[in-house]
Amino acid sequence: MLPELLGCYQSQKIEKMGKSSASGRDFTQRIDWLAVRLDVARILIFPLDDKKLPLPLQKTVTPQEFLAHFLPAPLVFNERLGPAALVLTRLLRDVGAKLDQNALPDAERALFTVILVALAAGGQPDDDAAALEVLEQCGAATGGEAQKVAINAFGIHLRKQKDFDTAAAYYRKALELAPGDERLLFNLARVLYEKGELAGCRKLLEKALAGAPDFPEASKFLRHVRRREDALGTTEFPDITV
Repeated sequence: MLPELLGCYQSQKIEKMGKSSASGRDFTQRIDWLAVRLDVARILIFPLDDKKLPLPLQKTVTPQEFLAHFLPAPLVFNERLGPAALVLTRLLRDVGAKLDQNALPDAERALFTVILVALAAGGQPDDDAAALEVLEQCGAATGGEAQKVAINAFGIHLRKQKDFDTAAAYYRKALELAPGDERLLFNLARVLYEKGELAGCRKLLEKALAGAPDFPEASKFLRHVRRREDALGTTEFPDITV
């Protein structure tokens, strides 16, 4: 299989500031990465520099490690790499093998470099034609659609693994790309339902149906949630002043 651009993700690590671990203050170190799926067992990650461009310093992780330590950062990808992917796709279509990698702007050159690295790591020909195929496969011309699809798939996997908190975090990140996407709203509602957050689940389903009234699964789910709320009772009793 060809490498698949998954978009940008962020890792977080708690570090100690100060000489003594006992007296030092905690701070969170955040690193942004570009992720590329090589195959079902391997994901290649590249750290981003301060310009949000990938460095050719790849590390390979398993999907399990990836989901345990990385959260989506789709807007980071859209800031520089999304537009670069679109430009690079056009250039490869128009120029092909005559494209001078060294003459490319910084963002396009950095993206082209890591795609070639990923192709080589995956045992594929690391040439212009294969790079173009990777870009076309990721839907460079459709904005964040490929990222949204990948994040949604990870969210479904996490929910099935009963990692509801991480699944919810993934869906909320996907909704940054498409706040009104009824499918993402529905899937996040499923996660909140599993967590017992019926009110939040209901509100998401109502929002999904407001944008897509002909969504039978959401209508059926909403009726079920309302019955659950009625059965449990949702009346809030006021505080009594003494």
